[in-house]
Amino acid sequence: MKKSLQLLCMLLALLLVLSIWQVGTFAAAKSALADPPGLEWQKDKKPITLDLFINYTWFGLNWKDPTAERVTARTGVTVNIMKPVADDNQKLNIMIAGNSLPDMVVMGKDNPALPMMIKAGIVYPMDELIAKYAPKFKSILRKEMLSNYKSEDGKTYYLPDFVEGEDFRKMALENNGLISMNQSVWSVRKDYYDEIGRPDMNTPEKFNQALAKMAAKHPDKIPFYPADEALSSRMLDQQQNLRNIGNQFGVGDQYYVTGKEVKWAVRDPKFLDTLKFLNHLQIQNLLTKDPFIDSKDVQTAKVNNGDPIVYSWTIGDGEKIPADNKNSHYEILKPFPTYKQMRLGDGWNAVLISKKAKDPARCIRFLEYCYSVQGHKDLSWGIEGNSFSGDVVKGPHYKLVDGLPVHFPEYLKLKTADWPGVASKNGLGEYWFCNDSVLWNLPFWNKNDKRLTEFNQTFGKYVEYHPELSGLNPVAGDDEMIIRQKVIDIMKDSVAKIVFAKDENSAVAEYHNFISKCEAAGLVKLEKYWTTKYQAKIKSMGLK
Repeated sequence: MKKSLQLLCMLLALLLVLSIWQVGTFAAAKSALADPPGLEWQKDKKPITLDLFINYTWFGLNWKDPTAERVTARTGVTVNIMKPVADDNQKLNIMIAGNSLPDMVVMGKDNPALPMMIKAGIVYPMDELIAKYAPKFKSILRKEMLSNYKSEDGKTYYLPDFVEGEDFRKMALENNGLISMNQSVWSVRKDYYDEIGRPDMNTPEKFNQALAKMAAKHPDKIPFYPADEALSSRMLDQQQNLRNIGNQFGVGDQYYVTGKEVKWAVRDPKFLDTLKFLNHLQIQNLLTKDPFIDSKDVQTAKVNNGDPIVYSWTIGDGEKIPADNKNSHYEILKPFPTYKQMRLGDGWNAVLISKKAKDPARCIRFLEYCYSVQGHKDLSWGIEGNSFSGDVVKGPHYKLVDGLPVHFPEYLKLKTADWPGVASKNGLGEYWFCNDSVLWNLPFWNKNDKRLTEFNQTFGKYVEYHPELSGLNPVAGDDEMIIRQKVIDIMKDSVAKIVFAKDENSAVAEYHNFISKCEAAGLVKLEKYWTTKYQAKIKSMGLK
């Protein structure tokens, strides 16, 4: 009897552990996709227009689509979207200087203007607004949201989007979702690739050889075209590893850690390998000046036209159908063995609420709605149903599988083939200014999807998370902030000179000249600043 009782206790304990594990797993999906009752956004649905400045010229929607209509009908909120005419922070800086920010602002989380806004006292602390107007908002926020982004005064002034925290990583691993539609990839025109017998292209040397063969057959096309603005000086303020191209060679996003010291990524020998690769391409006439000067709109148009033979972008934009051959498409290439994507997991953009906001309570409650399960259903998932009708507007766009939303493959195929085009019609997945990465990505995660499984098997092993490198940049008022901008400006002026040097020796000489200029501008001092903050960060995180 005693042994039976012990066995029963052990079984009950095991069941308890399993149930806790299951609850923990589905807690990552917001309690089986149910919002807690009484979220504050539901209390006031009177019509109101909130002005939102998005600091990107390329943002394409204007709150005049079915998704926007659905959100306005549910919340009473109409969003008046404003954006700059140039990606140079000029419009934002003018608004900061004149204390004339609109109700809300969305900007790159690492934009140097963000700490300026906080220091100037012109934006509200999010935690204070939540406590005052939307206390239940805190219960649905992931734990990182109000703990990992505090300013020196201990307050949180912005909410980041696309945070890949602990819950996200667990769910992503379980659902083949670590690699998603925004994974950086290179894509080749299938019809041209077929013409040359589809040789292996997953090393720099083999890539160059195959690209040269395709270019010889199609001299009117652009051989290699980074369509993700990797070579645009506009993007170097955000990423200094040449984005998609640097990933292929294993270059970190901004930093190069050697021992316990943090150096700028441009000092990484792999960064020089990347520049040599580009230099070799241009010597062979396989790289033109187009990607250095084209705007994002122009880049998108050229890809849609089928102008590039190979282009770099993301999985979501990597399988487009060229306008000049509707019977073909672009296909995603396997990465180089040196490929590495270093993720901080700390988000992409920041949303802030201005102290000039006409109704800060409605602002924070609207963000609560956006972050909620209901908000994700309306903004990202779309319409639930049993099968896809073929209409990207009417849907249905997803169904529930084992209690989780999954996009219909037919809809997802249309969306990935023409992401901007489908988005302009239905608006789904484009209003991302306050989201939860788990909920946002759930419809794209399908562990039974062979295509997603293949992408996760191909690219997943190359993903590394380094949250300890988050938040190292200097803030307004620091000498190092000025130095950082100086060396970035030097980089903007130097990359093209290195790439278009007459030969590899000249390119290497230009690279060393670039490094010397950066050191003269104070790069060593900046790197010491990063190292000091890095060592404090790893200590606070309990890392060695």
